[in-house]
Amino acid sequence: MELSNRDKAEAIQNSIETETLAEIGLISPTSYTQHNPNVATGLKAILGLHDQMPMDKVYTNVVRKFQDGDYGFVHVDYFLFEPTVAFDIHRFENGISVEHWDNLQSNPKKLNKSGRTMTDGKTKAKDHHKTEVNKALVKDFVQNVLVNGQIDLVSNYFKEDELIQHNPYMADGVQEFLNMLNQWQEDGKPQIYKKIHKVLGEGNFVLVLSEGTFKGEHVAFYDLYRIEEDKIVEHWDVVEAIPETGKRKNDNGKF
Repeated sequence: MELSNRDKAEAIQNSIETETLAEIGLISPTSYTQHNPNVATGLKAILGLHDQMPMDKVYTNVVRKFQDGDYGFVHVDYFLFEPTVAFDIHRFENGISVEHWDNLQSNPKKLNKSGRTMTDGKTKAKDHHKTEVNKALVKDFVQNVLVNGQIDLVSNYFKEDELIQHNPYMADGVQEFLNMLNQWQEDGKPQIYKKIHKVLGEGNFVLVLSEGTFKGEHVAFYDLYRIEEDKIVEHWDVVEAIPETGKRKNDNGKF
């Protein structure tokens, strides 16, 4: 049976631990566009990473896997060079990956203020018939509240103060989220969303790729939201700095 795109994305990322990427044949050997700016484009560059990583410590644990058309995307708990949480996205053509995006963040390996980790919580998509409606809801939230700063609209997207939060520096609750944004602003280290680049979803899970700045750095925001009854109820994220143009190992762009 042909693997689904979500299963293929999972298999590709799991092959890091087993060093079987070349054997599974799920990445194009001739046409593979890499958007991780710290890795050269092409299959050969990925295989070369195994020579750099401490393979006796490396593990991969795909916690969530989804698909949206030609895209398979996964939420992963890793040890690569250090404990890491990431989102990896693959675009498939003719059954193999021809393009890859990701975002990685060091995993503090501690509970946030509400006792949650960066990866725990619900894992299975449902309400597949509402995928496009949920994608539109989340895109509107990010655009209106985070990009445009229309905080007065926040109640349109949440049920009162209910928000299960997996950001390692926050607690649960919508007001807590707004308070942290205000605190970072007052500290002179604001979190600023400037542009949405991609929205992917399956059922009641939606992943948004955005660009902006945080603590003075040019960053990529990958935010995963879970929706229940047309309201956002849970949030996971990964934030990664984007290196300057001259320090990138490919010219494909982060997004």
